[in-house]
Amino acid sequence: MTRAVAIRFRKWAIFLLVATAATTAAFTLISREPEPHLQIQIDRPEIPAGGAVARLTIRTSIPLQSSGLEAVVTEGAHSARIARTYFDTESWHVTVQSKALPGKVKVVASLPPFAAVSAWVTVTANDRDSAGDGTPDVLRLDDPADNAAFRSWFTFLAEAQFFRETSALPREIADCAGLIRYAYREALRAHDGAWSKTAGLPLVPAIPAVRKYEYPFSPWGAGLFRTGPATLAEFADAGTLLRYNTHFVSRDIRQARPADLLFFHQEDAAMPYHSMIYLGPSQIEDSNGAYVVYHTGPSHESQGAHESQGELRRPSVAELQEHPDPAWRLKPENSHYLGVYRWNILWQ
Repeated sequence: MTRAVAIRFRKWAIFLLVATAATTAAFTLISREPEPHLQIQIDRPEIPAGGAVARLTIRTSIPLQSSGLEAVVTEGAHSARIARTYFDTESWHVTVQSKALPGKVKVVASLPPFAAVSAWVTVTANDRDSAGDGTPDVLRLDDPADNAAFRSWFTFLAEAQFFRETSALPREIADCAGLIRYAYREALRAHDGAWSKTAGLPLVPAIPAVRKYEYPFSPWGAGLFRTGPATLAEFADAGTLLRYNTHFVSRDIRQARPADLLFFHQEDAAMPYHSMIYLGPSQIEDSNGAYVVYHTGPSHESQGAHESQGELRRPSVAELQEHPDPAWRLKPENSHYLGVYRWNILWQ
């Protein structure tokens, strides 16, 4: 073989080697299947505020494991929450439930080893009032778990104030309505570590949180109490709580449930309406019987050089039934006793 022929042979060999490698690589790229990835679908990208649900379905081209999926709301947590996550046949399902505050909600689903996927849900404003009492449905605690959580927090917080020094009480607790407003508002907050420090409580009970909304994250912000046919505000006196925020249940105290209010009407121009909180059994003391708690309000009788600012009292129902002043007895024949009233947000 001549030198020229040998050179040409080596060139052709190199060319064939390179061509073969390229062909093999191309064939490999063509024949390789794409990596499986999660796919997410949503049945309703837009839902009204106040408890409506959207359902996400998560699947892929290969069978999925029935454990390990994590779904979280990464944006818009005051507008929606993850209500349920479950596996069914070959897909994962996530139920997203709206809260009270309109807004855009981002849900991220993760299932190793796949890359996370996300979807957006828009929560729209909802002014519906199904009971026709002026209380928006988005504020009603129609879920039994939320209903029970509110009752427990409301009564615990109201009773806990009775065991505090008067000088340590929140400033607004200066009359019966102030105690009610305080317990109502704080029962609807997120009870996290920051809250417990400001609440001044010796302990925080293991009571579930209200999930439908957290104060003040609603379309009305700090406005919790109806003060007229179409207005919500932070402040409401006892008469306003009676007329616009509660509904009549009975004049029979045996029909009362924890967190219900008891109203009285007295011949007092400065404070014609008085209210008490029905606690039921104590959550703080190991004692029998049902209790009520209330603030007496300021006294209009001078005591020396100072006027009394009133105090918190927690009599049992049995004691109140035998009150020295018949005007405070919880009996139907007492014309001053208006009866048991229930919060409109607990209307079911």
